[in-house]
Amino acid sequence: MKNSHTVFTHPPKIASQFLSWALPDSIVEPVLGDLSEEYLQRITNNKLIAAKIWYWKQAVRSGIQFMFKTQRGFVMFIFSIFLFAALTMLLMTLAGNIMMFIDISSIIAIFPPAIAFTYAATSRISVNQAFSILLNNTINQSQKVYSSSQRVFVVLGNSGVILGLFTTLIGWTAMGANMDDLSSFGPAFSVSILTLMYGIALKMICYVAEKKIENLSEVES
Repeated sequence: MKNSHTVFTHPPKIASQFLSWALPDSIVEPVLGDLSEEYLQRITNNKLIAAKIWYWKQAVRSGIQFMFKTQRGFVMFIFSIFLFAALTMLLMTLAGNIMMFIDISSIIAIFPPAIAFTYAATSRISVNQAFSILLNNTINQSQKVYSSSQRVFVVLGNSGVILGLFTTLIGWTAMGANMDDLSSFGPAFSVSILTLMYGIALKMICYVAEKKIENLSEVES
């Protein structure tokens, strides 16, 4: 019962982490302290669910208020990805059935190997640092860390494109070996191009991430 009570008296962890990420460093501890104190008072009144809802509301409200200032680079990066995805889906919809642009086997052929190659060519520490800098808009790093972080996204993007080309060539080779059946040429050609499309899409996202880290390194220097 004691452990259960301890868990209940702690504010929602994800909401607290969001606040720590979004708020300026100078006010993180005071704000979290005030919210935690109020949260404990609300639990004391036997209103656990209401206290959690209240804490989440305060966290989201305060976080959104500051995140466009403290994490503006990351917010713009995410916005650019969503904009790219929205425009891509719009073009797919205008071209016909959006499902013809989705192929699970092509996705598996590109993304898992590209990630594996990135870990093999760099290191787990470099990958973690790269995404940490990207997510937290970090500028207090050495130029060596920035360079290794940029290299992570260069390798990831290039691996996606090369894998796309490689698997597309495999598809074209298979199509060439079965030219007698022209009725299946169109669908087979469409699927073979999807791997290249996924690879280029990954490269585009990695290119933006690479340039964002490059900009952070220039600000630091």
